[in-house]
Amino acid sequence: MIKKTATKLLKLLVILVIPAYVVYHYIAERIYQANIPMGEVIGPDEDTVMADAVAMALNMINMTRDGLITDDITGDATPRGRDYEKTGETSAGRGGPVVYRRDVHIKSHGCVKAEFTVPELDNRYRWGVLSKPDTYKAWIRYSNGDYRLHPDKQRDARGMAIKLMGVEGEKLLPGQTNAPTQDFVMMNATNYFIRHLEDYVELTKYLAVGDNFGYFLNGWSKNPFSWRWRELKLVGGTKKPPPETPLNTQYFSASAYKLGPDNNIKFSAKPAQCADSDGQPVKGKSGSWATGKDDYNFLRLRMAEQLESGPACFDFMVQLQVPGKIMPVEDSTIVWSEKDSPFVTVAHIEIPQQEFNNMEQNQFCENLSFNPWHSLPAHRPVGVFNRVRKALYEEIAKYRWDANRRQYDNPDAPALIDGEPPEPDSWCIGASGANCEAAGS
Repeated sequence: MIKKTATKLLKLLVILVIPAYVVYHYIAERIYQANIPMGEVIGPDEDTVMADAVAMALNMINMTRDGLITDDITGDATPRGRDYEKTGETSAGRGGPVVYRRDVHIKSHGCVKAEFTVPELDNRYRWGVLSKPDTYKAWIRYSNGDYRLHPDKQRDARGMAIKLMGVEGEKLLPGQTNAPTQDFVMMNATNYFIRHLEDYVELTKYLAVGDNFGYFLNGWSKNPFSWRWRELKLVGGTKKPPPETPLNTQYFSASAYKLGPDNNIKFSAKPAQCADSDGQPVKGKSGSWATGKDDYNFLRLRMAEQLESGPACFDFMVQLQVPGKIMPVEDSTIVWSEKDSPFVTVAHIEIPQQEFNNMEQNQFCENLSFNPWHSLPAHRPVGVFNRVRKALYEEIAKYRWDANRRQYDNPDAPALIDGEPPEPDSWCIGASGANCEAAGS
């Protein structure tokens, strides 16, 4: 009898406590959003915390490389895959020493050549690379988001990073102010799952030792009320099933940027219909894939199939921040409502028919670095997530690029200038200038 009564009381407690817990956090979130500033707010201790974030990211790079050594994954290849130039049914990816890779987005699906075309726009959008009608050549890297290599069919974030070439004007990144490039970095989710800088550092402490859930479960606490339920829900939203191909999903900046001195924006790239010179639709490949989702690297292989048969296109869009709406720049976990401010197309991206899946281009892709602060002042990144990425991406790029250059002991490798990796200035690949003629450069 006593045992039954205790069981009933426990059930009643659960029935009462859990809804109260949910309601409390819902109300607290509504109050938080109603009072959050919509502009930039820089914390007094950000520099110290960012130094911790950089240290954790470098630990992640070293941990990842140790794992690659253990798995005998040499060069920039991936395991069990027909991932690069094919010899029969095996991979002929680059061998050699195990490379130092990025801290996240380490698995590339490939870097492709593209053109970024800006039409005549309304005055409010005419800033930076959008200031006048023009066409920029570009490199675009597609990737999985994780810090580990895994089969493409696994749920994950996917990345699209654009590097425009021939962009005149002084840039924001120290040491690369004269770089002729402009980067736009995106993923296929509308928002991030970390709200505060301190939480980001805490997350990386767990990831640096290979623990994916320690942060969310508060150090594997047995008290579920101490777990980070909101962050756990949000990270689940970024871990999506794989798209049909990387060229068939929408990507978002998630964080905010300037567009000129007065506007804050977010941007996005959405698959679009390609057209020929007469404006007629160009039908691209979709479906009837030779590569199934069980292939370890099926996203790379399907992208190769798609671009061998024709072009792929995206609309590049911006979303303006609207005064009076809950559209903060400091909190990238909050989605800006498209009902309050719809995305507007400001450029067209065409990825022409091409063959990208070869050793030289994949090595070139591995050596590229992308940073939101490779940017004109008109597109300055804003918000704490972008401020931490300035230091983080810069140090990671220098660390892995210099480590790999020294490791390969290549006398032809260019020395770092002012401690910075070089930026590409054309579609040419490698010191020999391979593929320049084919690219039309």
